[in-house]
Amino acid sequence: MPSAEMSRPVVEGVRFSTADHVLEGELAYPEDRDTPLGAVVLAGSHPLLGGNMHNNVVRGLGDGLAERGWATLRFNYRGVGRSEGPRVDVARHMAEFWQTSHVSGEMDLWQDVQGAVDFMRATLDPSLPLVLIGYSFGCALLPAVGRAANPAALIAVAPPLGKHDYSNFADSRCPLLAIVSEDDFTLEQPRLKAWFDTLPEPKRLVQKASDNHFFRGHEPWLVETASAFLEEHLP
Repeated sequence: MPSAEMSRPVVEGVRFSTADHVLEGELAYPEDRDTPLGAVVLAGSHPLLGGNMHNNVVRGLGDGLAERGWATLRFNYRGVGRSEGPRVDVARHMAEFWQTSHVSGEMDLWQDVQGAVDFMRATLDPSLPLVLIGYSFGCALLPAVGRAANPAALIAVAPPLGKHDYSNFADSRCPLLAIVSEDDFTLEQPRLKAWFDTLPEPKRLVQKASDNHFFRGHEPWLVETASAFLEEHLP
């Protein structure tokens, strides 16, 4: 895939359906390209812990990849912002999370990611490559979606390996990029190595100190790292 020139992204508010709810999102795409390089769906951090589509990592990757020629979709999970669904009680759910490291029903949110994939496939040429990007909790939802979506690549940014089961990433056969901050408080290096060693090729692990789990001030580096990986691995 040739390197894309930078272009101003257009950002539009959109709404799309899942199995049970209508969700809000923001679709970003390059202003001066008739056909984007492909579709990118971004699954953000935990909605029951305050995550939304305006998170710095999700917005930074969404806008940054759109500048490089991709059409990207970030969205609010059910019950967040103007997305339909039971309203999120952050204080109550956060208390539950800190007791158990889990929140009831959280893994059902893969259906919201699937709805975003379906929207992108219906909006763009379905033959364009699809890339799934997860940040934090969103990483855990990617394999469930990937089994049906057949993505061209997976990107996992700061996967909290101690909180959920990531063994099903080993079933993926598409290129996978893991981006992890060296000082991330959510995981231990031995656990990261053990998980990454189970993954099939092609794969890449990129690490540097990047504001712990949050990448504040490092958004351009995230975009550059993801873009370079996609240019290398997608035909």
